Amino acid sequence: MAEESLIESQKIEQYKAYMQDLSNIGTRHETARGFYLSVLSALLAFVALAGTGGPLSNIGPRLFVVISVGAIAICGLWFLHTLSFSALYRAKIGRLHAMEEGLPFQNFTAEFDALKQDWRYIRLTTVECLVAIIFMILFMVALFLNSCPKS
Repeated sequence: MAEESLIESQKIEQYKAYMQDLSNIGTRHETARGFYLSVLSALLAFVALAGTGGPLSNIGPRLFVVISVGAIAICGLWFLHTLSFSALYRAKIGRLHAMEEGLPFQNFTAEFDALKQDWRYIRLTTVECLVAIIFMILFMVALFLNSCPKS
């Protein structure tokens, strides 16, 4: 009997530790998202100011292209980074679902099942991937418009 109690206590402690790890991953993800948004927002402002007729248009077309292509590459990396976080979340939450089977309440499982039934639910990493794509398109358009012949 005491051994069963010890095993149950260990399961709960392991579940708590796993929850804390999921929270830490969320914090790291938020930090990464903030980094990408800050860098890309600054580069987009710079590209807008350096475009044709802008106050920084004298930087030269080569530097404009380098900065724009670099920003497009950062968008691609952000997209891939977000996909990696998505896979990590899916694995972690899958393990939490399995761990919950031995617990009296399956909160994560119930919450996820409820979210899947709600038409408004879109995975946050999916939305973040779309934001990265939109930034990429903005930089591509800026690059295209700046390379068009001036009339």
